[in-house]
Amino acid sequence: MKKLHLTVHDVSPAHANTVKQIHSALLQLGVVRYSMLVVPDYHGKWPLDEFPEFCEWLEQLSESGVEMVLHGCRHERSAAGLGITDRIRSSLFTRNEGEFLGLDEEEAENLLKTGGDVLKRALGIEARSFVAPAWLYSMGTLSALKKAEFAFAENRLRIWNPETGRTILRMPVVNYASGGLLKRSLAAFWVRVSGMVLGGSETLRFAIHPCDFEVDEVKKVVLKRLKTLLSMRESISFKDIKPAP
Repeated sequence: MKKLHLTVHDVSPAHANTVKQIHSALLQLGVVRYSMLVVPDYHGKWPLDEFPEFCEWLEQLSESGVEMVLHGCRHERSAAGLGITDRIRSSLFTRNEGEFLGLDEEEAENLLKTGGDVLKRALGIEARSFVAPAWLYSMGTLSALKKAEFAFAENRLRIWNPETGRTILRMPVVNYASGGLLKRSLAAFWVRVSGMVLGGSETLRFAIHPCDFEVDEVKKVVLKRLKTLLSMRESISFKDIKPAP
């Protein structure tokens, strides 16, 4: 059976109610294995350590087969100090949340360690996968990832082994987007045509953000698309992905 690599982004006490709603909706669709991208201290105001009930819920999900992935540390970064290229990337793909843009290797290494330590302390989980907020990486971050003990990392176009650099899955991610009308319209168009462009692929990627479930119309479209995909595919997490030949 073909596969669907499904990720839920921005998992944090800041979005607890919405994340639980997403999980319930996925259960109703028969999804039991997928990846939750957990932010250790969302915007510096929602440290996991201070929300034991939420952490206990995540631990229970982990034990039931939901994979916990390190998703940045604070999920925010000011555009100040970024070069022109990174400023453009930041404005196109995120709203001051490209945390791992513009970092040198040491800065990125410290953030990776801090975030990993929080997940281990708060959830009792050793994260084996990492996804930078908005899928944006500096060269320093890529260098730091080579030394960190992660088996998987992903950007918008591929999933790879950070230590070796080997591509595990070359497949663009499908997701909706918040922001202005143009950005949302382009994202919605990509979701619609992705089935025709990528439908024959063995493994597809689909990402859900909390904001997708905060607007009823978007939520309905997301669930409709997922229902179609899951009628033909089995949902998997990072560790279930078979390496490319």
